[in-house]
Amino acid sequence: MLLVNGFNGLGLHTLFGVLRLFPGVFKNFLFVQIGVLDAGNFKGAAEVENLKRHIDAANQRYVDYMRSRGFQAEAFSALGHDVVEKAVEIAPDILARFPNAIFFGGQLVFRQETLLTRLLHNYAVFALQRRFYQQGLPLLILPIRI
Repeated sequence: MLLVNGFNGLGLHTLFGVLRLFPGVFKNFLFVQIGVLDAGNFKGAAEVENLKRHIDAANQRYVDYMRSRGFQAEAFSALGHDVVEKAVEIAPDILARFPNAIFFGGQLVFRQETLLTRLLHNYAVFALQRRFYQQGLPLLILPIRI
């Protein structure tokens, strides 16, 4: 299960890292994306539905990509006010369906970390890892070097 935040470089490099580090081990993939509901940005049901469609479209791109390469792939999306809280909430349901699954997340790593890079890039995956570990859930973080 790959935790992604859109069809982008971080998600793709995390996926490629899993394939590179564990060749032939994983044949089934589930892409999990959580959309953040922010009261300042989403003022109506139409905007929430647009976010859901955007997330589903991004997830479908991962699914199509992996299926075209002979893998089984599915996607799961959810909406919430806090990514970490929502992921912790949905993880048991996902693991009930896929009991032997391992979660993967990617974290950008800069050659030289600066105040700006720390401000611009969140570390939600580390907070999620702490929460998952408290529940005994497996989450591996792959470094994505910039």
